Amino acid sequence: MADEVFVAGFDNGCFGAACAPGATATSGGLTFSNSTFQGTTANGFRGLGGNPNPGSNFNNLGSLSLSTAPQSYNTPFTLQVTFTAPQGINGSNSATFVATITGTVRSDNTGGIFVDFNNTPILFTFNDTNSEPNPEAQPPSAGNTTSGNGSFFFSVNDFSLDPGQTAPLNGQITGAQQTTVPEPTTFSLFMVGLAGAAYAVRRKQIANRGA
Repeated sequence: MADEVFVAGFDNGCFGAACAPGATATSGGLTFSNSTFQGTTANGFRGLGGNPNPGSNFNNLGSLSLSTAPQSYNTPFTLQVTFTAPQGINGSNSATFVATITGTVRSDNTGGIFVDFNNTPILFTFNDTNSEPNPEAQPPSAGNTTSGNGSFFFSVNDFSLDPGQTAPLNGQITGAQQTTVPEPTTFSLFMVGLAGAAYAVRRKQIANRGA
């Protein structure tokens, strides 16, 4: 059975065409604040969304705040997500998702915006040879190291936002799986055990011939 996958990373964002993602960004009455995340999948799935307060984001994809100032919105938004675990991701360990933000705010609690992302899941494959203990307590079935060969899909969700509110950007890991590489000490003990078993079989064969 394939092991679960530990994922960790951070995200940046920006407004406008051909912009450079950063930790924070503003456009009119919109403010983006970045976030970090980490967690282990269960049955190949991990949700990333919650803690919507700017400056204290964790385990989401950052947050957007919308002021009550009158404004019309029709602007691109770029979200860049970078994975720091698993390591050894083939190609790039970053993914970029582009959204179109549309809507109108006329006064407090009047109007709002819609954030329409490209929701196409992106496939990541990895070969993480840097075996480390999983930093989160896990059941035996989840695997106990963060190394191995595997893959996962990652996607971002659309959402709407009212004036005067803050909401987390959220997404999910799906189809995650890895074949864990044995830790060096575990592998050495396994080889010693095999050698001992082979020696015992050989001695028994010699004894049977002598009889």
